[in-house]
Amino acid sequence: MPDTLHGAPLLPHSPKSPLPILLLHGGKISSRWYSHQITHLTHTHPHRPIIALDTRAHGRSTDDLSLPLSYALFASDVVALLSYLNVPRVAVIGWSDGANTALQILMSPSYSSLIERAFLFGANYRPDQLNVTGLLGIPFLADLAGRMQSEYEAVKPAKGAWEVFKGRMDAMQGVLPTWGEGDFGGIKTLYEDERGAPIVWFTDGAEEEIVLRRVVGDMKGMVRGSSLVLLPDVGHFAPLQDPGTFNAMLDRWLARARG
Repeated sequence: MPDTLHGAPLLPHSPKSPLPILLLHGGKISSRWYSHQITHLTHTHPHRPIIALDTRAHGRSTDDLSLPLSYALFASDVVALLSYLNVPRVAVIGWSDGANTALQILMSPSYSSLIERAFLFGANYRPDQLNVTGLLGIPFLADLAGRMQSEYEAVKPAKGAWEVFKGRMDAMQGVLPTWGEGDFGGIKTLYEDERGAPIVWFTDGAEEEIVLRRVVGDMKGMVRGSSLVLLPDVGHFAPLQDPGTFNAMLDRWLARARG
């Protein structure tokens, strides 16, 4: 089950309650990697509850080895958590796999209304959009892999647990997601419903290494009324590489008014 690691206590929701912010992290990491964003949002938006979720099998959240991992499963966990917390709508910040999970929710007619606005960083919509050359060329790749494993094993020290987890994630990422124009076309647009449709920003680093760079523009083109934002001089790990710029864009996104 998912685990909420950070954030102010959530009070019973009313129409006048501040919109909570939900942070969904990338694959094989945890909500700890959002530490710069959590600190910033806590200070600049103190009225907003902040929910930082450890995705199923990641961080301090548990797993069920009988179920294959998928974005649909991750999305159902998010829906269940928001229901448990009595939160009917959120502003979601998704990074990599977290952005894919948010997209899965936006594409689901039964759940899409949960997201009032979405900041989607480093997403993809097909597994063959991995930039293998770029990934292998990341100068800090060894440090990155080491941090992933050491943080996982600090929480789940059972022998072989990391290898099992990594294998399950590799298997999922090797075949998912498999979305196309029809799936993106199911996301309600601001042209259809200015007041009720989600405000969607597709974002990425201008030097994105892991996902083919054309992908973010492809997705923006498939969701009418969405926005495209590229952060300069950073890649897939912009929340860590340049938190100042990343956080400034989050402030712009949260301040974006309707109409």
